[in-house]
Amino acid sequence: MKKYINKILIISLLIQMINITVLANSTNIKTAKESLEIANNFLGENLGHYDYFLDENIKGQKINEKLDVKGTPAFNNMPIFVYGSEEKASIDAVKEAAIKVIKRPDEEGIPQYRCLGYTLNGDLFANPVFPPDYPPTQNVKTLNGRWVKEPWNHEHPYIRQWIKSKDFKPDILFETTGRRDFFAANIVDGPEPQYFSDGGSVEDYVHIIQPPTMYS
Repeated sequence: MKKYINKILIISLLIQMINITVLANSTNIKTAKESLEIANNFLGENLGHYDYFLDENIKGQKINEKLDVKGTPAFNNMPIFVYGSEEKASIDAVKEAAIKVIKRPDEEGIPQYRCLGYTLNGDLFANPVFPPDYPPTQNVKTLNGRWVKEPWNHEHPYIRQWIKSKDFKPDILFETTGRRDFFAANIVDGPEPQYFSDGGSVEDYVHIIQPPTMYS
């Protein structure tokens, strides 16, 4: 079951890696406050979510100012809005998991935490370069690497601890933008149909933990 649900965790982060790096860098963001203002202006103008990002999340955890300005190479060094500590979030991430590893080296030998922190709504924010618990080839051979349809409605406790906020489900996005795939259309390396668990489209399998913008 863990292999079955494993893939839902990272794709929602990769959505931010759309081809806008030059535009993002041109803003020359220098402070956390400036980064938040730019992101909030974009969300207000395009989705009606004014003042969405704050300097603390609902748990009272402060924003990671370093990532708020510079991000990480996995996100093309664009701002990422995460809160709290990588270590605590990674510990929380494995509470219901069979594998309790919270940190391991990537392909270059650089230690990586399982999570970068928490979202504004207190959801876990996965680290996309954390090495997978199961080799991709194993999933292909066993055909057990299926994507879970509508993970925001799934009752498995391991999924539930990752997904709490449901602000950007496809149906809600359709109401505000006229498109169910408003964010999913820009996904990099998204799920392929042969690995869908129950038909549907990409947006039915991708949980948006928090909205990307033109600068973050």
